[in-house]
Amino acid sequence: MRNFNEKYSLVRVLHALVSGEELDVYIDGFPFYMDVRFAQFTPYIYVPEGEHIFSVYLKEERDSPLSEVSIDVKNDELITAAIIEKNDKVDILPIPEKMGVPEDNTSKIKFVHLVPEAPNVNILMGGEEIFNNVGYTDYTEYENVPIGEYKMDIELTENKKTVLSNLVNINPNRIYTFYVIGISPNIDMIQTLDGATFLQ
Repeated sequence: MRNFNEKYSLVRVLHALVSGEELDVYIDGFPFYMDVRFAQFTPYIYVPEGEHIFSVYLKEERDSPLSEVSIDVKNDELITAAIIEKNDKVDILPIPEKMGVPEDNTSKIKFVHLVPEAPNVNILMGGEEIFNNVGYTDYTEYENVPIGEYKMDIELTENKKTVLSNLVNINPNRIYTFYVIGISPNIDMIQTLDGATFLQ
């Protein structure tokens, strides 16, 4: 992956729509991502700064989009555009990513809640709460985390009930985002490297 130039940013798409059907994504009327599967992240692409229309269609259908959203892409940005459900409609949620990679043998992590109709949650790593009261479509700020293997727990804010536990590895000098997707009780957590990790 190349470095930015002064007029572009990098954008990728996440299919988090719980219907699970394959999708095609157009930008300003041009096909960019085809046959995107549920839980799939597309590669990053360079998108010029400015307002762009992102259109989501069912696979190989162009009669009417499921959603059309204008996204303002600014210079020197990294964005994951998540295809989600909001108010019973298909929507696109732009999620900004941090530039710059930690250099002190630690890493940064953030958490994104993309489970519709699910309550607010807390996130624990190694038994310690690092994020709390995260609601649907919320994304947290980044937190510094020492390298190592952790048990990550997602618990309901209202009653502390654990709804998902995963073992995760945090490697040095990385930026991670953890996305929780699906529909309760069938939820899953995806650990992904943000684009800045590849720009070193």
